[in-house]
Amino acid sequence: MNFTRRQFLETASITALAGVLGASALAQRGRDGNEEIFSPDRLTIFNGVSPQTFKSLIGEAFTASLDREAVGSLTLIEVGSAESARQAHQATSGRMLGNIPKPSQQVIVCFTLRFQGEGSQLKQNTYTLEHPALGTFPLFIVPAGPEANPPTYTAVFNQLAEAARF
Repeated sequence: MNFTRRQFLETASITALAGVLGASALAQRGRDGNEEIFSPDRLTIFNGVSPQTFKSLIGEAFTASLDREAVGSLTLIEVGSAESARQAHQATSGRMLGNIPKPSQQVIVCFTLRFQGEGSQLKQNTYTLEHPALGTFPLFIVPAGPEANPPTYTAVFNQLAEAARF
């Protein structure tokens, strides 16, 4: 494979930039002793998570923090079901054009969590949530809208059924 000088310099620049950005490019804390947001220890909660994991916690409060600062309390108000993209496609599919690969036959489990916030509205972001029974874990939440009073937030889960506990 022959590289031109220009291609070599572009590749070297991108590699150097990736090395400088390091963990921050992956939304993680650096290796300076701070705990990483997406560390394996924090992600074990998602092994086998299902709607049943959260249904017993409806009405309970989760502490939300961002960059190690508490930003509020979120109360779980609903655990809902959501259809997967494949289910939605099957319900609306008509004639398909083009070379479309055959979809996977694996079952995808989808569900949502809806929280009610207290205080000022949080922005769409990945927050660190803490709950006595579940521990500390990252969760991406989306606000219902600027006019929601009290503010509500949604988190969406999509996973293969083999990973879910039923």
